[in-house]
Amino acid sequence: MIGYQDLIPLPAQVISPNYGLIYSDSTGDKVIFSVPFKCEVVLVGVAVTGASTHATGFVLKFDKRPTAGSNTGRGDGDVGVLSKTASTNEQGKVLYERVGSTAPIMLDEGDEVVAELTTAHGDSLSIGVPFVLVRQSPEDPRNNTAMVAA
Repeated sequence: MIGYQDLIPLPAQVISPNYGLIYSDSTGDKVIFSVPFKCEVVLVGVAVTGASTHATGFVLKFDKRPTAGSNTGRGDGDVGVLSKTASTNEQGKVLYERVGSTAPIMLDEGDEVVAELTTAHGDSLSIGVPFVLVRQSPEDPRNNTAMVAA
C-alpha cells in the first residue's frame, strides 16, 4: 500500500496546451516536469477525458532527461510507460503505473521528466495532463553539485 499523504506531484509544463488537455492523435513531447529536489518516483498516470473505442490505443512514455533543456542522455520510457487499451472506452478512468518496484527510480535537482506520446491514438482522444508523483529524498542542497546558491 502506498502512503499517499507523503507524495508530491512534480510541476508540469504543458507544451501545446488546449484548455489543459493534450490530444492523443499526434506523437511527440507533450509535457515537461521540472524536478526541484532529489526524489524517488512512485507513480505516473493520466486521466482519460475523452470517449473512444478506436482499434488503436496510445502509448505515453515518461522519459528521464538528466539535464534540463537537453536531450543528451535522455531515456526512453525509463520513468514509466502508459498504454490505453485498444477498442475499449476508458473515459473517466486514470491510467497509472506504480514504478520503482524492482529498483528505485531516483531524480536529482535539475533533471526533467518528459511525457512523450510515442504511439498515436486512431482518433483525436482528449486526455488530461499527465502526472508524476514522487517522494522527496531528504538531502541538503549544498551536497548536490547541481544546486548552486545564488
